[in-house]
Amino acid sequence: MPFTPYHFGPSGFAGLLFRRWLDVPVFVLANVLVDVEVMVDQYLQPGWPVHQIWHFHTLLMGAVAGAVFGAAIYYLKPLRCVSKKSTDIIGLEERATLFSMVLAGILGVWLHVLIDSVYHYDVQIFWPYRKNLVFQGVTQGLGYNPGTVQQWVQEGCVVFWVLMVVLYGILRILKARIANQSRSKSN
Repeated sequence: MPFTPYHFGPSGFAGLLFRRWLDVPVFVLANVLVDVEVMVDQYLQPGWPVHQIWHFHTLLMGAVAGAVFGAAIYYLKPLRCVSKKSTDIIGLEERATLFSMVLAGILGVWLHVLIDSVYHYDVQIFWPYRKNLVFQGVTQGLGYNPGTVQQWVQEGCVVFWVLMVVLYGILRILKARIANQSRSKSN
């Protein structure tokens, strides 16, 4: 998918849904991390397929990149402070454990890779195997036009933006109700 905010919908929704086990800021930012590869390709223009410079758009190298990213956020105190402040700003509980941040990094990258493997033919999701079996399965195996599939992915990402906002609203309302009940009991 082009470097766009589309990935924030699915990653934000999944991050909020699994917030008890994942560090939400790391999960969401890991989705952005993957597209650094695309930006480097656009800047350097080495002539390689866009998603194959470092193979971040694969399950194997994406897991490595996501794990390193999550561990870096955990071990580099200024980055962990930024992660904590971002969870405070949006009103979520922090999950700043090494495990939650590394897992969030890996799964965040994998979500991005999965979405892009449906959208882009050149993503080598199972690298070092060179073919994109996901893209081929959807377009050739199921017989869908690649343009139609890309349109569905974009629309799905927009739907997840809406679902993310709704889920966030529900979580904020529930948190406010629990806080009000706690205050009522203490008075």
